[in-house]
Amino acid sequence: MPRSSRHEPADAVEQAIAWAVRLQMHGPLPATLQALQQWRDADGRHEAAWQRIAAMRGQLSILPPDASRATLDASLARRRQRRQSLKLAAAFGLAGTGSWLVMDTRADYHTGTGQRLAVTLPDGSVLHLNAGTAVNVQYDGARRLLTLLRGEIAIATGVDPQQRPFRVHAGLARMQALGTRFTVRRFDEGDRPILRLAVQQDAVQIQTTESGAAAVLARAGDCVLTDGVRIWRDTDLHDDPAAWLDGVIVARDMPLGQLVAELARHRHGMLLCDADIAQRPVSGVFQLGDPERALRVLLQTQAIVAVYRTRFWITLKKA
Repeated sequence: MPRSSRHEPADAVEQAIAWAVRLQMHGPLPATLQALQQWRDADGRHEAAWQRIAAMRGQLSILPPDASRATLDASLARRRQRRQSLKLAAAFGLAGTGSWLVMDTRADYHTGTGQRLAVTLPDGSVLHLNAGTAVNVQYDGARRLLTLLRGEIAIATGVDPQQRPFRVHAGLARMQALGTRFTVRRFDEGDRPILRLAVQQDAVQIQTTESGAAAVLARAGDCVLTDGVRIWRDTDLHDDPAAWLDGVIVARDMPLGQLVAELARHRHGMLLCDADIAQRPVSGVFQLGDPERALRVLLQTQAIVAVYRTRFWITLKKA
């Protein structure tokens, strides 16, 4: 496990980052999980640093799903043995914000940081998963159903001899494809999650789950948003919703903070942007497979600097 040395992080926060990146890059090996737990138990500052990193990176989203679930379970068990009252507070605090960790372990298909996946479904439909995505697939005699647990998917529906409807459920809305290609993304950050549907071919019918409003038909070229109650057209679109299928981000006056968040989905470690530069508009094409090159381009073309706490923790600031 990481120890303070000239080659490794010297303080608890940097050690926590090193652990998180190790799990993210190499997976939740049992020996690694055991060593991590020993490190967390060895010093209260270690546990505090681990929780700080978890909070900054979206409640353990820096970790692969299995590792997150295992370390979360271990943490709750340890707290139960120590102080029951504090354990309850911590458990509820983590259970709400980190619920996707449980779902990932049950997902039929999922991807981690920087990963994309293409799956051919039984009817010939093609499902693409962007980074940080989890989805379940249910096919039976009466239906074809995808359940998007988190992240972003693209679908090209196949011709089904049984003429079963092709539906996508994504928490905030239910969608039915009408012989089509489309993308669906869940934005789970912030106080109110948002779902985005972008149709590239034919049409998709979308209906909210929290209101009795009538379904809306989104046609090719349409991009709509929903918060589960209402549906509205996205008139402030700063990217091509399907560009990630070609391995790129196509930014059009995209706020720098949004672009940095997109790149962070494809880069191991922590990539942050100061609030005072987050609204700067940026345009360009950025390769998802080479986020370091994208960062170099930003540093060369924008009046910003990169502050490295470690090579895995970068914050962009005003120059």
